[in-house]
Amino acid sequence: ILFIRRSKISLKFINKIINKNKNMKKISVLVLVFLMTTVTAVEAVTDNEGTNLQTTVQDTITIDCDGSDGQDTVNLGALTAGTPVTGSTACVVTTNSDGGYVLEVEQDGNSGSTTMDHQSDATADIADKTAWDQTANTGDGNAAAYATTGLGFGVLSSTATKNTTWWGTGSACTDAGQLYAGIPSNGASNNNIMEHSSYSGTSTTTTVCYKLDVSATQKAGIYDGVVTYTATT
Repeated sequence: ILFIRRSKISLKFINKIINKNKNMKKISVLVLVFLMTTVTAVEAVTDNEGTNLQTTVQDTITIDCDGSDGQDTVNLGALTAGTPVTGSTACVVTTNSDGGYVLEVEQDGNSGSTTMDHQSDATADIADKTAWDQTANTGDGNAAAYATTGLGFGVLSSTATKNTTWWGTGSACTDAGQLYAGIPSNGASNNNIMEHSSYSGTSTTTTVCYKLDVSATQKAGIYDGVVTYTATT
């Protein structure tokens, strides 16, 4: 940026010089202007300040649970008393939660106190194993190796987190090392079956086994019931 300021050289002083030398009268007006003015260059100055940008990305979570055939219904097949049947559900959870998520299970509440009812006789139920409670036995849970009769479930595997203290070390639903418990009633509070405490950049899958046997006196017919899985951040 250039600023013009008037020189302190007085016109009287200039005239005095010119009168001493008449030839100097030929000095051009431009030279006179130059003597009377000076050009001063002033450096530009700057200042700056940063602006902070901030946002909060909200938690999202989805869950999709299907049987081994990709359908919502898990068909345990024909059951003959004394020969247990098994099946499984794979629950795929996708979440961006920094703190992971928990997976819960419960009956839907439409079959009374049991998970599976006879389709044409509501008084004929299939008994459940003792309901799962993750706080039992000082936090070790109450799942056990499958024995005798009743409907049981247990976590077989998980790409999130499998608690082997809760569910054993089985690698198949029929393994002796796979532990089972009953499906908690609708609204139960101690029904966490998987707890994952860290962020996962991809979907995680938890596979749950079912195992069922009945006594020889169990009424013949089709039994069914709904199991509800819930993923919570």
